[in-house]
Parts: sequence; C-alpha cells; structure tokens
Amino acid sequence: MAPSVTITSKAAARVRAGYPWVYPQDLSKANATEDLVQVLDPKGKSLGTAMYAAGARLPIRMIGSESLTLDGNFFRERITSANARRKAILPSADAYRVVHGEADRLPGLIVDRYGDVAVMQTMARGMDAREPAIAKALVDVLGVRLVVARDDGAARDFEGLERRKGIVLGQGDTRVEYHDSDNLFSLDVLTDGKTGGFLDQVENHARAKDYAFGEALDTFSYHGGFALALGRGGATSVLGIDESPEAVARAKENATRNKLDQVTFQQGNAFDVMRTLEGEGRRFDVVVVDPPAFAKRKSALAGAERAYKELNLRGLRLLRKDGILVSCSCSGKLTIEHFSAILADAVADVGRPVQILERRGAGRDHPPLMGVPETEYLKCWILRVIG
Repeated sequence: MAPSVTITSKAAARVRAGYPWVYPQDLSKANATEDLVQVLDPKGKSLGTAMYAAGARLPIRMIGSESLTLDGNFFRERITSANARRKAILPSADAYRVVHGEADRLPGLIVDRYGDVAVMQTMARGMDAREPAIAKALVDVLGVRLVVARDDGAARDFEGLERRKGIVLGQGDTRVEYHDSDNLFSLDVLTDGKTGGFLDQVENHARAKDYAFGEALDTFSYHGGFALALGRGGATSVLGIDESPEAVARAKENATRNKLDQVTFQQGNAFDVMRTLEGEGRRFDVVVVDPPAFAKRKSALAGAERAYKELNLRGLRLLRKDGILVSCSCSGKLTIEHFSAILADAVADVGRPVQILERRGAGRDHPPLMGVPETEYLKCWILRVIG
C-alpha cells in the first residue's frame, strides 16, 4: 500500500481551496513511515501529494494535487518556473528571491540569488533530506558557481531539525556584490544575517528613495538599505543606527563604496538613540523604523505591540512638519489590521495629523499566497506628518 495520510473533512475542504498546510489536530490516520505521502479525505479520495513529518507543528505540507516524485527533474521544473516568474518582473535584478516556499509550490524551501551565488534555506524535513538534489537543480537552472545552505534559523526547530550552515555545492568566495536601489552592496552569504541580505525590502528601499529629502534617520539600519537609498535619493544627511557592530561596519563600507559621504552610521540601541535624539530636540525630514521581528510567536504579541508603538511614537515626534515616516514590521504573527491599529494609536498619542501615503508589503519576488494570510508577513507603510 502506498504511504498515505487521512485528514478530516474540514481540513480536506481547506486543501481543496488551496490551503497548503494540515495541522496535527486534523490528522485522522497515518499509514506512512516515509516523508512523501498521498493525502486522503475521509472517503479515501486523494487530495494530492504532500511532505509528511510526524510530530511536527506542520505535519502535512501540500506539494500538488497530482501524484509526484521529488527527484531532480521535479526540482528543476519548479525552480525553472519560479525563476522565470522573477525574471519577467525584475529583468535587470542581480539579486532576488528565486523560490518563496509555498507560493512557488515548494513548501519549506527558500532560495535567494546574489549574483552567481544561490543561498537556500530548508525548513521542512522533506526538503532538508533532499538538499543535494535541490543544490544540483539550482546549479543546472541558474548557472550559479556556489550553493550555500543557511539552515541556521529558528523555523527549523519546529521540525526537529538541527541548525547548521555551509557550502552545499561548488567552491570559492562566499562574499558577493549586488545592487539595491542603484547602490552597490557587499555581503558574505555565509556569515551575515538571514541569507546575507533582506531582499524582501529592496523594492521598498527604492520607493523610500522617491521620498528622500533633507535630514533622515534610519533605525535598525543593518547594511544600510534604506539609509543608502535615502542618500541616493537626495537626502542632505542620513544617520543610520544599528546595534550590531558587524552590521555597522558593513554599512559604512557600503556608504564608502557608493561615495555617499552624507550617509553615516553609528552603533546603538534604536530605542535609546531615538529617546536621546528627541530629548536633544533633534528633528528629521524622514524617519525609517524597520525593526526585526518582535513577534515570531503569538505569546510575544503583547510585548511586540508595545515595542512597535514606542518606536513609531518616537519616530512621529522626531519628524518636522511634512516629514515622512517609513514604518515596517516583518512579524508574521502581527496582522495587517493589528499593525494598522498600532500605528493609529501612536498617531493619536502624538496628536499630529498624519496622511497615509502608501501601504506596501514585501517585494514582488516574495509573493504571499492567496487565502493564506500567514504568508503576508511584511508590512511597510509610508506616512506624512502634515501638522
């Protein structure tokens, strides 16, 4: 008998509607010792092929409605399709997300490209077990010289996978250069954060550049994506703040590389620095608030709400009249509606009239999956203080 898992009628209806996950409470019967199974409804009708991970937070991750084999041909076909979609909308980009998990029907797999290097992350047991085949497919499809695995994120903990990182295929330097908002960046895909950079913000960096003027403040600057974009856009001075000395050093290198002398960086805690600047009476024309994910779990939402409100409250207070606030949240557990409410509370407490200019999300190479709000994690709102 082929490996199979039977799920509840409620879960079957969600799967038929395109929802890619089945939770533990919706498993009725499992006849599987392998990680690739046929998913059955209560009447025994097949709903398609899925990766199965007994005991995991997401035991079932759907791959397709047909019977599939996860071999080299499968990965080459899906990676080719995913890459073609990116090249169609970002034809000149030398860095972009190639595979965005469930949105590209490759659940538990992330692939970012930086020039001639591909960086992969596997967050599901089935993908983790097939890393060599995936790496080979990436070389075949993308023609990259090096494939690096950054399997050192917390998401692997939920699947009982160890955290690790290293070169999977190829050889050579793990340092790369790529362009972001007309600026040239350098990073090390093996040692820097995430997959090296934050490609989901690249299009937001470019949009922020269009609002650049006067004096700007970029908090949680990392390698300087927003800061350098504002400098390139015409801001007369930009101060970038980050708590990591390594990130500050990299950001300074990037500013020098791009000859943006008006962009400076300093190490510091953004909460403390903003409080100090406000106390000193400093004011800015543009403020960027782009913190890390404060709420990776629901239990952290209350603390995250307080942190987001304080940051945006101080950001609004630091702005001159007609100043621009770029406010971001990458906390997946914080919904768009909740983020909107936090910003509204901050605006009410500040007591200044504020316009909403844009509500943005992750770049087009990071598409959320329709009907799966959990995949719409990044919020980037652009506001103007008019009084």
